[in-house]
Amino acid sequence: MWKQTKEKLGVMGHRGCCGYMPENTLISFREAFRQNVDFLEFDVQMTRDGHLVVIHDSMVNRTTDGIGAVNFMTLEELKKLDAGVKFGYPGQRIPTLEETLDCIVKEAPAHMYIDLEIKDQRPYVVDKTIEMLEAYGLLEKTVIDSFDAQTLLYIQKEYPNVKYHCQPPVRMERFEERVLENACALAVPLRFTDAEVQELIDLAEKYGLEAWGYITDTTEQVERAMQFPFTNLTANDPHAVIAYLDEHNRRAER
Repeated sequence: MWKQTKEKLGVMGHRGCCGYMPENTLISFREAFRQNVDFLEFDVQMTRDGHLVVIHDSMVNRTTDGIGAVNFMTLEELKKLDAGVKFGYPGQRIPTLEETLDCIVKEAPAHMYIDLEIKDQRPYVVDKTIEMLEAYGLLEKTVIDSFDAQTLLYIQKEYPNVKYHCQPPVRMERFEERVLENACALAVPLRFTDAEVQELIDLAEKYGLEAWGYITDTTEQVERAMQFPFTNLTANDPHAVIAYLDEHNRRAER
């Protein structure tokens, strides 16, 4: 397992380094590797012809020069889109899950874990994702995430050894509290009020879960996060968070 604790925190690169790089692209992931993140977070969906691709939105409109729904497009159609031009990095493509995992195996820091959010709620998408993680030898270094409680309960039932973490109950679809029973962590949005953050931390402690704070990009945000017993901080700009934790001797050992 990872070495992050309440005293020594880990840092998660959100969609790579999406604060200043085109999100969920290989160039963004490589920048996260360079920053020596403890976790790499990215999102997985399925194309019309059954390929797993790494993209956050259900539509390609925001992050590419195209228009349309991911699950209505083939991989060939998606690969023609530019996923970097809107962010000053033209020529970037939507990576497949295979391309992403291959990049991680070959280039990521040895200590790094994966936080993989499954956007598609169909069970066979979960099955194929887990099968691929296992094929690349990365399943034990992966935590699954989903905003759909039933997707996580499916993992709990069918893959009891696979780690997953939960979103706040108010943000989850089809929520059942039993989904918390086998989770490893609870995500806590720092845009919530202090009282709401504390309520989620109390819930995490009730179930013996780690509390993971997000998003922390500025000194002020990290300083606020330090008031709570988080073990992991998710950042769009991991460099800034790592620099703060290093300066204050709060970075997890690697």
